[in-house]
Amino acid sequence: MTSSVGSTDRDGRERILVFDDEPVILDLLGSVLSREGYDVTTTPCDEEAFGLMSAQRFDLAVADVGLRPSNGCKLVREIRDVSPETAIVAITAYPAKEVVRFAREHAQAFLEKPFALSEFLTVVRATLGQGLAHN
Repeated sequence: MTSSVGSTDRDGRERILVFDDEPVILDLLGSVLSREGYDVTTTPCDEEAFGLMSAQRFDLAVADVGLRPSNGCKLVREIRDVSPETAIVAITAYPAKEVVRFAREHAQAFLEKPFALSEFLTVVRATLGQGLAHN
């Protein structure tokens, strides 16, 4: 658990929650972010992700909003409700118009799968660096 003073962990690392229902993507993104020095928590389950967001503080949430848009979009709304200071990067492999519009309105950044890991890391760094410039 982290303190309520900030969302960085005890070592000063920024905390990131990754939610994706594809195990390979979840493991890959978790590993890449961990290697970059972030404190990463991963989950394939939107209900678990919401529970984690309710109980802990995260600097950033990476949320899959595409395959099950109702769950991914619902999770993003819930994150906004319980942790409005948490930045969000929305990702999807199924860029339907309504999903893309939702992601652009409710997240600081949006990436369409497949994406290069270098692009993903650039977006993560930029999103963490900008704070919550998004309303």
